[in-house]
Amino acid sequence: MTNFSTSTSTEKRIVIKIGAGSLASGYSAAVQIGEEGLPPYVETPAHLPPAPELLALYQQWQQSYWDLGLPYRLEARSGVTNVSDVSKIEHCRAVSRQLLNRVHHWLNSQAFQPIREKLLEQLHPLDTARIILQTEDPFLQRLPWYELQFFQRYRNTEVGICAPAYQKVHYPGTRSDTVRILAVLGDASGLDTQADCALLNSLPNADIHFLKSPSREVFNQSLWDEQGWDILFFAGHSNSWPACASPESLIQGEVQRESGGEILLNATESLTIPQLKHALSKAIDRGLNTAIFNSCDGLGLAADLADLYIPQVLVMREPVPDPVAHAFLKGFLDSFSAGSAFYGAVREAREKLQGLEAHFPCATWLPVIVQNLAETPPTWHSLQGKPQPAPHDASQAQRESSITPVLRRNRKSLLISGIAAGFMTAATLLGVRSVGWLSFFELRAYDQFLRSKPAEAVDDRLLIITNTPADIAAMPNTLGKSSLSDEALSDLLAKLTPLNPQAIGLDIYRQNPATTPTLARQLADTENLFTICKAADNTTNTEAIAPPSEIQAPARIGASDFVADRSSGDVLRRHLMALSPPANSPCQAAATFSSAIALHYLEQVHNIPRSNDDTLGQARLPVITSSTFGGYHNLDYGGYQILLNYRILNNPEQTNCGSVLETPADCMSVQEALSASPDQLRTVIEGRIVLIGTTASEYGDRWLTPYTRTPSLEGQTPGVFLQAQMISQLLSAAVEGRLLLTSWQAWQEITWIVGWALGGGLIGVGLVAWQPRSTLFLQLLVAEAGLLLICWLCFIQAGLWVPWLPPAIALPAASLAGHALAQKSRLPRSVSSG
Repeated sequence: MTNFSTSTSTEKRIVIKIGAGSLASGYSAAVQIGEEGLPPYVETPAHLPPAPELLALYQQWQQSYWDLGLPYRLEARSGVTNVSDVSKIEHCRAVSRQLLNRVHHWLNSQAFQPIREKLLEQLHPLDTARIILQTEDPFLQRLPWYELQFFQRYRNTEVGICAPAYQKVHYPGTRSDTVRILAVLGDASGLDTQADCALLNSLPNADIHFLKSPSREVFNQSLWDEQGWDILFFAGHSNSWPACASPESLIQGEVQRESGGEILLNATESLTIPQLKHALSKAIDRGLNTAIFNSCDGLGLAADLADLYIPQVLVMREPVPDPVAHAFLKGFLDSFSAGSAFYGAVREAREKLQGLEAHFPCATWLPVIVQNLAETPPTWHSLQGKPQPAPHDASQAQRESSITPVLRRNRKSLLISGIAAGFMTAATLLGVRSVGWLSFFELRAYDQFLRSKPAEAVDDRLLIITNTPADIAAMPNTLGKSSLSDEALSDLLAKLTPLNPQAIGLDIYRQNPATTPTLARQLADTENLFTICKAADNTTNTEAIAPPSEIQAPARIGASDFVADRSSGDVLRRHLMALSPPANSPCQAAATFSSAIALHYLEQVHNIPRSNDDTLGQARLPVITSSTFGGYHNLDYGGYQILLNYRILNNPEQTNCGSVLETPADCMSVQEALSASPDQLRTVIEGRIVLIGTTASEYGDRWLTPYTRTPSLEGQTPGVFLQAQMISQLLSAAVEGRLLLTSWQAWQEITWIVGWALGGGLIGVGLVAWQPRSTLFLQLLVAEAGLLLICWLCFIQAGLWVPWLPPAIALPAASLAGHALAQKSRLPRSVSSG
């Protein structure tokens, strides 16, 4: 059943490619169909069977046409006044009918049927289209294809020819708001070229430069004009040289193109296109768009110009009588300058020649367009650098009325295919995600979002005193396992306590009792001193570490435990605020070290009480309560966890903490603190939280973070900096409303992924089925960029971890699935524009 296009204003380009072969053996053939300016979306192969008798028929017609003795623009002749008699005209018509009937029979062959059927399927009779015959066989180029009944059914089409070799011309466009025409009037012996001049002079918005019987030097120099030309026009005598010496060579396909032609410039000089190669090439580079040869037998001239990749040439196939040349030029210029498309203007002017065929038979066979396939024909407006006005499509109502229920069902089928592709892709992707195969990659994408966050200022509520390798070497601990000696700790507490810090956090394990009564008393009596212990983990056989025996107040003891992501390289992305230690653990702290210090600070400084719900001051804590949180799979969500929103400083090296990115506050070493005067220390200690921790790598308190540059132990982050990060996060969220990171609920993430998969399926069906793949690639690229931007903005502006990787995979995967389903259903692309 024939399917009709319902496009409104889109023009089509049909390329009928006739490849290797000959009249004796037949030709390979194919048709490509696409929208103007876009790659083809349909290609169908076929074959043309042998037809050796066609050449004899054509030569018989050609001889009868030449025998008419008309006043052709072929060459300068003196005394040519004879007019053909009636018998010669009738003989020419009879032979032309025989030739057309034989070509009709040839194109109706079974071997060529796939091309005919594809054209009938894809083209509505009211569609606007260019039909281009691509062949280098000179005989096939001379056949009057547009006179065949098959092409006559498409009233808004015209047939041109082109060679297999073509190349796009790159030029800056028109340089003038008028159409610049170089009009060459050659040797006019026996011709009326004044009529050509008058027709050109009647054109609107045209700047015409006439060269009358010019010398070769003058013509050459004019082509070099720096302002450039839009159209090259020639009127006068011309001819093409024979393409071969014998009919047998044509039948066997030995000659591959017209061999060339010449124009007569004046009474003594003729000129070939190769003799103007450099000047014409420069003119084309500067914008020469069209060459019109209103002269005889121009296919050889057109072939030479095609070698220079001129966009299009308008010539006459055979010798043209003077009255026919004038009538065609008038019809073409009137229609083209009034706004008609180039091909449409040629067809209209060519068909008007039928009124002259009583005296000039086969006049409508003569004009032919030779096209550079890489170029789009101009309009009169485009040659002036103006946009083409939108045409009124008078046939739109007819086209819409011709849409059948089959087309509506096809559109419904395409929609169903797109939805099915989206759901299949989403179901597969969600299944893969549910078993954790995407978790590693989603967490890596999360890390990248985290690293893209804007830098922040130093949190001046905290100070970190680092026990560095230099401090340990200067003040070694000769007793016990602690990295900080009892003497150094005692001296440090003695110096810090009078300066009224809001809290002192000792992030160093003390497994042995104090060796001096002074230190024991300091540990017991310093009410704002917080220390650590480590809860036992029976699932990983992690040994517990007891808190200092001198501290009896549970509120001053916090668990040092962190929760790293073992499935993705032990990276620390979460903040453990509370936990439930095993009953057999010597560390029974319910709050972690960071939470205990932060809650103490908020109570003392901002009067923010501890709460049993998920709020803390201005913040609502987005607690992780499921094993599928964000991109996680089988997450250990025990205790009370939130995501850790790292505070990364503008310039970490200004904090005196080295080049560690993850430090949110300023630092000083133990020796610096002990050697500073009380007055110097007061400005940096009073009212702050002071954390004391070891940064020497040999003590092992090192962690991988999303910002870690190298996985080596030296490149990892000391635990005291991460404790500072967690304390800073709680204080900033409770007091200043700083964003805490969270994710959607599972059903929201599923809806989000399914939505993008459906969008990908519809893009795949809508664009792959109806438009070229380059457009699909561009649409997918835009969609992927939009998806990434949305996810990034949600993360940065709202602290919302929106899944990016699953939809990013779903988009192209669903598009490919939609493409496969659309092609499997073999739906006609011509339905697309309805």
